[in-house]
Amino acid sequence: MDAGIRRQEILDRLAATRRPLAATRLGAQLGVSRQVIVGDVALLRAEGHPIRATNRGYVLARPATRPHRSIFVQHTREDIAIELSAIIKVGGSVLDVSVEHRLYGQITVDLLIRSPEDLAHFLARLPRSTALSELTNGWHTHTIEADDEAALDAVEARMGELGFLR
Repeated sequence: MDAGIRRQEILDRLAATRRPLAATRLGAQLGVSRQVIVGDVALLRAEGHPIRATNRGYVLARPATRPHRSIFVQHTREDIAIELSAIIKVGGSVLDVSVEHRLYGQITVDLLIRSPEDLAHFLARLPRSTALSELTNGWHTHTIEADDEAALDAVEARMGELGFLR
């Protein structure tokens, strides 16, 4: 397959879903290696295509259509599952996590946790990794998205009840 056609196919597949697509899977579907896909995505991003990398694969960034809010929290590694589960249960989605690192400045990572299934996938990988918030003694910010402001208020209230708001 021609490289230009392959890159267009990557864009088409990303546009057709809201779920992350892993480079390994895209490579298998398009008959190339994972590394070729990584290179193609880098070129597409350099051309200005809004492709975001998540811990589960690539997604096409879309303009936010739902209300969203940043919340600043602190908790331990042991509280990560409690925090994220509480956000999902009251109707929020966790778009990202950011920390303010002393040396590197702001570091932001897309999470895109919108459902209990997304959360389970994230938590399954957590024991093999260091959480970004561990770099800053548990201090971090999440961008939360919900259907309405009342749901965002509920997320903030729940974080307060859990003692995570700072």
